[in-house]
Order: sequence, then structure tokens, then C-alpha cells
Amino acid sequence: MTNTTEKFLAEVNTLYNSRDKARREQADSWLQAFQKTSEAWTIANQVLRSPQLTPESEAARHFSAGTFRQKVTLDLNQLDVTARITLRDSLLELLYQYRSGPRLIITQLCLSLACLALQMPEWQNVLHQFTELYGKNPETVNCLLEFLKVLPEEINTNNRIPILDEDYRVRSRQLLTDNSNEVLQILLVYLQNSGTNTDYQKKVFECFHSWLQSGDIAISSIKNNPFLGLSFDALQSDELYDIAVDVVCEIIFETQDIPETMPVIEQIYPRLLPLRAALKRAMEEDNEDKVRGYCRIFTHAGESYLDLIVQHADDFRSIVESIVECTAYHDTEIVRITFYFWHRLADTLYQPRHANIKDKFKDIYSNLVDIMIKHLHYPKDLSNWSAEKRDEFREFRHVMGDVLKDSCLIAGSAECLSKPFATLARQLANSANGSTVDWQEIEAPLFSLRAMGSEVEDEEDVYLPQIMQLLQQLPDHPKIRYAATLVISRYSYWTRHHPQFIPYQLNFISSGFDNEEVSAAAALALKYLCKDCSELLIEYLPQLHHFYFNVTNTLHGVDLFEVTEAVSHVVAAVRSAELLEALQMFCLPIARYLHEFANKGSAATDKEIRDACGEQLSSDKLEQFSIIIRVIADSRKETNTVDVNSGLVHPCITMIKDLWPVFDLLLVQFGSDSHLSEILCKCFKYCVVFYRISFRPLLPDLMERLVTVFGQTRLSCYLWVATKCVQEYSDDEGTEMTMAMLSFVERLSVTMFSLLNGKKSADIPDVIEDYFRLNIALFENIPITYSQSAVFLSVFQAGLSCLTIQQPDALFSIIVFFNKLLKFRADPKQKQKQKQSPGTINVPISSTSVTEATLNAALSIHDSLWKQYGTSFLESIFKGLMYTFPRDIQHTEIHEILRFLSKLYPLECQQWISEIIQNIQDSNLTSEAKNGFIRDFNSAIRGQDWSRLRRITNDFIAVFRRRYLASRQRRDNE
Repeated sequence: MTNTTEKFLAEVNTLYNSRDKARREQADSWLQAFQKTSEAWTIANQVLRSPQLTPESEAARHFSAGTFRQKVTLDLNQLDVTARITLRDSLLELLYQYRSGPRLIITQLCLSLACLALQMPEWQNVLHQFTELYGKNPETVNCLLEFLKVLPEEINTNNRIPILDEDYRVRSRQLLTDNSNEVLQILLVYLQNSGTNTDYQKKVFECFHSWLQSGDIAISSIKNNPFLGLSFDALQSDELYDIAVDVVCEIIFETQDIPETMPVIEQIYPRLLPLRAALKRAMEEDNEDKVRGYCRIFTHAGESYLDLIVQHADDFRSIVESIVECTAYHDTEIVRITFYFWHRLADTLYQPRHANIKDKFKDIYSNLVDIMIKHLHYPKDLSNWSAEKRDEFREFRHVMGDVLKDSCLIAGSAECLSKPFATLARQLANSANGSTVDWQEIEAPLFSLRAMGSEVEDEEDVYLPQIMQLLQQLPDHPKIRYAATLVISRYSYWTRHHPQFIPYQLNFISSGFDNEEVSAAAALALKYLCKDCSELLIEYLPQLHHFYFNVTNTLHGVDLFEVTEAVSHVVAAVRSAELLEALQMFCLPIARYLHEFANKGSAATDKEIRDACGEQLSSDKLEQFSIIIRVIADSRKETNTVDVNSGLVHPCITMIKDLWPVFDLLLVQFGSDSHLSEILCKCFKYCVVFYRISFRPLLPDLMERLVTVFGQTRLSCYLWVATKCVQEYSDDEGTEMTMAMLSFVERLSVTMFSLLNGKKSADIPDVIEDYFRLNIALFENIPITYSQSAVFLSVFQAGLSCLTIQQPDALFSIIVFFNKLLKFRADPKQKQKQKQSPGTINVPISSTSVTEATLNAALSIHDSLWKQYGTSFLESIFKGLMYTFPRDIQHTEIHEILRFLSKLYPLECQQWISEIIQNIQDSNLTSEAKNGFIRDFNSAIRGQDWSRLRRITNDFIAVFRRRYLASRQRRDNE
């Protein structure tokens, strides 16, 4: 026994038996590294063949069997053709050795052989060989059945196997499709000869299910085949019930192509009808497992035969009614299974061509409303539920809400509204008569009303007026008040058409702020009522103003922001001539607070800073102001046709001008406070994006402030706002505004380059990310002018030096920057992305704005840079992929970079790749692997086969990283 074998056995023993968590983690790390070594083949084989039966070796056997599967999947390239044949024969021998178990080892060996068969085209007649070796002896049939079960699963689901797509298609057809009929006959023979051995029958059904699921057994081949009837018959056996359900569901699923599989459906349907009685028996016995299985079968049938159900509603109604019974069952996990069917059926019936058929299902969907209201009830012992269980039930209620919406579509909103209305009226009557009514009995129908809101018509005037009147009579319980407030929130669009309810609803909502449990619902309801009824609420603006400044002293966070948005919608509805006065009513108190705070400067207390810049539990004056200007901009869409010199000043811009000295003072005093600066930058962003034209006169002042404050603070949020400025105001090549933007970026770059010289890139990832996004925005608008600017070379070089950064967002912004450069060079005649504003479109470069000479000069600069820095750039990319880039980095951009470089500079790229790969000194990268990659990579370039180029790169990186990580783990553990 070698030292490595002894070490292996010891580490396995530690992994499975040690109580020391740190030691178990260390053992797990060592074993993962071990599995990646070439030595693991031999040691796994030795351990599995060892005659020792100690508990330690038993665990090692299980681990060794898993090691074979791992290595056959990922490391088969470590073995040549001869060694692979030896491996196959050894695995077949081991499978025979363990024919009596343990089952886990049999499974792992079969998985290894299935994976090996896929990758060994020279291994012919795989199924015949297995049948000869294991199919004739009752002792070994379980090995054959296990292999038949895992073969389609492994081939169709193991995406880690490194095999070319074409090779995969050929080999999977040879192993699965070409053998499907033979497998079906083998399984049928075994099943018919199984007698009463249910364990044996279960294994056969598992194989059959696996092959059905893979799609390799043609469903037409089981027409009149005994397997169909035997599968349904197996539902009567407790031992076979679960696998029989899986098989029947799969058969039904495979017959959903109705025209082609109708002969099979005609045999399935008569077998479904008797199952309804079995379902009822299972419900009476409260056998949840049986109910779940029958529910799955009927729901699969409903989804697969949906067209037949709609076209032959009377004949197939039994299936639908069975699903209704499942939906009414008390177990919510079973109920959930049916929801997708109800949605698909409603979606199909709602189509105009089925208008006449829809009536046949109205009673079904009307019944569903009653069922959903019943399920919506919170339990009386809610206090005994865990927080997790409450969250799960809340999520489930919202899913049930989707069923209620579907019910409105089919049964009609009036019919559906009548259900919760009748329940509420009955419960209120019971309460009036002295009966005790639990809050759950009222809250559930209220929730159903809220859920159905989106499907109720604006003009509904039968039940909603009565429901709105009922809300005033509800018991004053916080749960009921919360639900009723959200009902008002959901029907705010309806209130717009029934304004007589506005005074009552405003009072109802306002009083909700007095209860801490209800205030969140009140804030949401006020937001939607003000948004949908903004013009109707203008007359209430003085009351809203008084209410707003009273309630904002107690509200915090999201609730405060929603109330702010609410009043902003009403302000936005005010006539233009009176808008400034309305704005001042709400904004001046905020401005005064900010002015007083800014004047305090360093003397401001921590609480005052929190109140100004905001935290989770404090007011946020700047955020309130930013919400107001955003909402008003959304409500008054500004167009690009506005005349900047017309003399008309937008009222919000007037407010912003008045606040500008305050903003300036805030930047001076608190510009280095990261949270305040981010909120302030959000205000600037709204000014730039939502008031693009009106704000233009203030733009130079903002740009000057951003340059200054970024130079002082080095905070990334100022670059973020600068990017918005570039995106909104860059025009076209050579314009005055564009040149101003270029100068703006150059001035910001002075600070950025100084920062890069003084700090490690890993210490400032957010600044790097926003800086390169800024340059991307400018380049997309003016690629030619930018390429010839003084800053371009420096940004290019900075990007090269920052490619070592590992923070994903920052790294990705740099990669996108280089990709944009290459895209432009590959297609220079197409103007890059224009500014994101209404009325602009992508247009080709025009000779009126850009001469051929300037374009060629820009392209020449690009060519010069890539030829000068191509080697170092590609070296950084490949070393990043091999060593440092995060695994989840988006590789699409990188592969585009490789494609563009290879396409633009094919000869240079071949030379660069050869030089880079050959110069990598790493024991995990053999000369053979280097030469093979260089040969294949350059061959793909010469053939312009870009998909092959991508595949070759992916495979090379994946294999290397696996070996590198394994060796690093081994070093760390030594």
C-alpha cells in the first residue's frame, strides 16, 4: 500500500467520522484535489478490489466509486485509447464483483460506464455486451437494469462531459435511439417474468421511465403494448405506486402532440376515468401521498390534453372536475400542483375563437373562487407558526391570487365579486347578531378582492359600490384594517370613475397612519389613489399638504417615500401656471431644512446628517426632493421639440435653481460623505435625465461641480452622474456640446489617472467601474473624435493595467470597453449607440459630419494601438481566464473580443497566441497541451470558424483551471 493510498484512506475516514468540523473541511479539500490527479485512477481501483471489510474501507469504497464517475466525466483525457479499454474492462469486472451491492456502488459504477460509453466510439454493441454479461443470471440482472436506468439520464443530463456537439449527437443516437425498441422488449420480458417480486418490478419501471423521459422510446411504440396497461395496473400496488405515477405522467406527457398520438390517447383516456373513484377514496382516507399522485396524473392529463378538453368539453369534463377536487384538498402543496393548469385553461378559453365554449366552464371557475377563499384563511393558531412558515403561506396566497384573476376572466368579474361580497355581508350580519367572528373569516375575502382587482372593469357598478360601503362597517382589527386598506389601493383606478368615494377613502387611508401595523398599507394605498385620481385630488391639495408634513414626522423609509410619491402625483396634475406655487408648498420646507443643515457644516450632529442623507430608520430630505422632481417629470413627459430659448422655465428647474446654492454648500461641506453624496447624485441624475432640455442652462455649472468634487473626494458616484451627462447631452461628432463633453471627461481623467497611480486597482473597484462606463458612454457617441483625443491612449493603457482586477463589475466594465473599441474597428461605418432620448435613432456615419480622412485617421490609431499592445492585452486576458478572473464573469464579451481580434489581425493574433501560450510556465500546462491549443486556435483563425474558436478556448481554460486548482489545493494541504 503506497503512502498516497494510506493518506487517502485516512482522509476518507476523517471526512466521514471526525467530529472536528475544520478537520473534515480539510479532508474534503484534500480529497477533491486527489480526485483530479492521475494517481486517483489506480488508487480507486485498488480500494474497490481490496478484500478488507472494515468500516473505514467501506467508506473508501463508496468514495472510490464516486471518484471513477468524476474522473470519467472530466479527466478521461488523462488516458490514451488502450488505457480506456483497460478501464472499461476493469469497471465491468468491478460491477460484477459488487453485483450484490451496496446499491450506491453499483449506481456509481454504472454511471461511470455510461459516461465512458458516450466518450468511447470504439466501444460498439454496448447494450449487447451488458445483456450478455449481466442479463442472463438472476444475480446480476439488477446490474443490467441499473445501467439501463442511468444510461439515458447520464447522456442527457450530464453537461460536464467534454464532447463535441456532433460527436455527442452521433454517439447518443447509437446508444439510445438505435437501441430503444430492443430495450423496450427486454424490459417487458423482465416485467412479465417478475411474478410477485415488487422490488424487481420497481426497477423495471424505473428503467422504462428513464427511457421514456429521454424521448428515445417512441410513444407510438407502446400503442397496444402491455406496458401501457401494466403501468396503470401498478397504481393499485402500494409498493409500486410512486414509480407508477411517474411512468403514467410521463406517458401522458409524451402524448401531448395530440394529432400524432391520438391512437395512444384513446387507450389512455378510458384508464383515467376509474382513477377518479380512487382519488376520492384516497381523500376520504386522507392519504396525502396517494392524493398527490392522482393529482399529478389528472393535472398532467389536463395540461397535455388541453385542446381536447376545450374542443370536447362535455366528454373531458371528468378530468377537469377531478382537478377541481384536487384543488379543494386541504394540503396546499397538492393544491399548488393544479395552478398552472387553471392558468393555461383560462388563457385558452379567453381567446375570441373560444367565446362560445367559455360558458361551459363558468361554473368551474366560479367554484374555484369559493375554494381559493377557503384556502386563503390564516389559521387560528397563527401565533404558533414560525416566521418561515408565515412567509411561505404569504407567498402561496399571492399564487392563489393568480387563480382568482383567471377565474374573473372566465366566470366574469360580477360573479367572482359576488362571492367575497356575500361572505363579508354574512359575517357582518353574524357579528351584528352577537356571534363571534374571527378576523380570519373577514380578512380572507378581503384578500380575494384585492387579488381580483386587475381583472375588474372600471365601470363595474353592482358589487364594488356595495363593497366600498361595507368597508366602513368592518371591525377595527389591524389585520382587517390592513387588508381593507389594500383593497382601496387595488381599486384606485375604479375610484377614478366613481369619485364620490374619494372623501371616504382619503379619511379611511389617513386614519390608517395612526396604527403602526396598518401604516405601510396606508402609504401604499395613498400612493395609488393619488396616482390614479391625481386631477380629482387637486382640490384636496391644502389638506394633503397639512397631512403630509404632519405624517412625515413619524414615517420612515419606504412608507415615507410612498407618501411623498403620492402627494407628488397630485402636484404634478396642477396646471402649469400654478405648478410652481404647488411645488414651493411642498419643497420649500425641505429646502429650508437642507439649507440650515448645510450651513452647520462640520457642527452638524450625527442625527442631523442621518435626517438629511437618510438611513433605514430616518427621514430623508434629499430623497423626498428627488422623488418629487422625478414624479413630476414622469407625469409631464418632456419632448425634444421644446425651444430652450423660448423663455419658458420649467417650474422644477426654478426650484432646482433656488436649491442650487444649497446643493453647492452640501457638496462643499459633506461631499465626501458617501451616503449623502449618492442621494445628492440621484437628484442630479433626475435633473439630467428627466429635464434634459430644461436643465441644459445649468449643465455647465453641474459639470464644473462634478470635476471639482471628484477631484476632492474620488467617490465613484460623481463619475456615475458624469456618465448620465455624457449619455444625455453628447450630440454627434464635432459639435460644440460633444466637444464640451470630451473636455469634461478629460478633466475627470486627470483625477482618475492620479488615483490609479496612487492606489491599487483592487482598492477602488467601484471608481474603476464607473470610470470605464463613462468612457464607454462617450465612445459610443463620438468614436472618431474620442479616438483622436488626447485621453484615448491613456484610457487604453489604464484599461490594460486594470485587467488584473478581480471584482466582477469593475472587470466587466473594462472588458466591455475593449469590446466596444473592437466592434467599432470591425464595423466603422455604423454609428455607435446614440444618446438615449426620445426621437433619436441609430444612423450611419455621414460624410457631412465626418470625412473619410478623419475616419481613416481614427482607424489608423486603433490599428496602431492593437498592434503595439496586442500581446500584452491578450496575455492579460488569457492569464485572467486561467488564474484570476471570477468564474461567473460573463464570457460572451471576451469571446467577442477574441473573435474581433482574430478577424481584424489574423496573422498578428496567431503570433501573439503562440508567444503567450508558449511563455506560460506552469507545471499544470504540458507542452503537448500548449502545442495542441496553439494549433487548434490558429487553425480556427485561418478557417474563420469562430464557434470552433470559442469552443477550443473554453475547453482549454476549463481543463487548465481544474488542474491548476487541484494542484493549488494540494500545495495548501501539504
